[in-house]
Amino acid sequence: MQIGMLKLAGMRDEHCAAKLAQALNAVNGVEDAQVSFDQSKATVSFDESLVSTQRLKVAVEDAGYQIAKPVHGEDGACCGGCGG
Repeated sequence: MQIGMLKLAGMRDEHCAAKLAQALNAVNGVEDAQVSFDQSKATVSFDESLVSTQRLKVAVEDAGYQIAKPVHGEDGACCGGCGG
C-alpha cells in the first residue's frame, strides 16, 4: 500500500470534499481516501499495483476539481508521481 497526498483546487465547501472523497474511493485499488476542505488536500491509501497516481489525478478531474500541486508521499518525500 502506498499513501499519497493530492493538493486540490476548486472545492467550494464540505459538500465538494465529500463528493471528491466518494469519487476517489470508487477507484479500483483505492483502500481509503480522506479529503480535507480546510487543507485543500486528499490523503489516499492505494495499491500501486492496481492504480497509478495518474489515475487518481484523472478521478479528481473527472469529479470536476483540479490538482494544485504534484502528488507526494505523506512524509513530504517525493513518491515519483511528479517525476522528481
